[in-house]
Amino acid sequence: MRIMVNDYAGHPFQIQLSRSLALAGHEVLHTYFGKNNTPKGSVERRPGDPPGFNVEPIFIGREFKKHALFARWLADVGFGKAVSARLASFGPDVLLSANMPLDAQKVMLQTSRKREARFVIWLQDVLSVGIEFALRKKRIPGAGLAGRHYARLERKLVAGCDAVVCIAPEFRQFLESWQVPSAKTFVIENWAPLDEVHPVQRDNAWAREMGLAGKFCFMYSGTLGMKHKPELLLALAKRFRTRSDVVVVVVAQGAGADWLRAHTAEAGPSLLLLPFQPYERLSEVLGSAHVLITILDADCGAFAVPSKSLAYLCAGRPLLVVAPRNNLATETVKRASAGEIVFDDNEESFVGAAWRMLEDPDGLQRYGANARAYAERAFDIDRITRQFLEVFAFALERPCAECGVAAAASAGADL
Repeated sequence: MRIMVNDYAGHPFQIQLSRSLALAGHEVLHTYFGKNNTPKGSVERRPGDPPGFNVEPIFIGREFKKHALFARWLADVGFGKAVSARLASFGPDVLLSANMPLDAQKVMLQTSRKREARFVIWLQDVLSVGIEFALRKKRIPGAGLAGRHYARLERKLVAGCDAVVCIAPEFRQFLESWQVPSAKTFVIENWAPLDEVHPVQRDNAWAREMGLAGKFCFMYSGTLGMKHKPELLLALAKRFRTRSDVVVVVVAQGAGADWLRAHTAEAGPSLLLLPFQPYERLSEVLGSAHVLITILDADCGAFAVPSKSLAYLCAGRPLLVVAPRNNLATETVKRASAGEIVFDDNEESFVGAAWRMLEDPDGLQRYGANARAYAERAFDIDRITRQFLEVFAFALERPCAECGVAAAASAGADL
């Protein structure tokens, strides 16, 4: 097959999937938005990459202003047109699209229909829910109206595509409420690349460069928006302000990181705020921590699943997760027995859980071992690749053998 994988964010596990599909003998083009300031995976061709694998950044002919509403809308439409042009020139049999803004997704779906390419949406978030949440959080007038508009658009897109890959069962249930046929929805949970993020010594070169050697390190790594409750990280750092042996490290960018930067004086030396680090050093970065933190606003519910937790598992470090009960991040950590979970996102609950972990070195060692063991069981890229090929076979209405899959497709299955 000719397969195009478009991931707006350029995340590591999507790129790993593209490489694996190419290793299985398919011709794969992986595209991502070159100006989107999110943590990127290995987006350059590497020695040993199969000849059928290519990765390309996509750019637009205007400045990208993420938080300026009208300029962002223009950029999203422009990006949809730019990706659609590449879709037309590549001519894929099937397009897998992840993390795309809805206005861009609309343009791409229209182009795929004209080019007779099958369109599969990889549903990483229910974006219309997130849009309304963000607008209400910022007290933008008309947030409810915008939410309803994008809910109608997103419903139309998932109804009009050929298959949907949901990253959590709750997403699939939500689509059923939109009357999207369950026969074309599949559940494949996210993962992280085992061979790219792995356990290392805590006293490593990056830790020494940052002055972390000999200190107990709580760490948050990844995009930090306001939905990630940066005030909790500030509260944690303030609690340890008088201790020179404890530090809260935040390796992040985003609106939440900007807010935190404006309040660093309140925390003093117990807070270290850093920009995104090179991807090739991610194992060292995460390995420097004693506890890795994931935070999600309670209002986000089940429809925002932070993938940073999956990289944390690969790093073999204990997790401290603040998230709603019905979020897959909490279920994954429970399943793995890899850390502590806080359902109540107030400061005292969070800081109290962090303090308990600080004082339980045996528990931390057990959680860390469980984290890596779970990742090694769950993140088998060969199995995951076969699952996606089954989805493509369904979308193309072909027998699985024609798509390089030995087993028969199971339409609507939890894969």
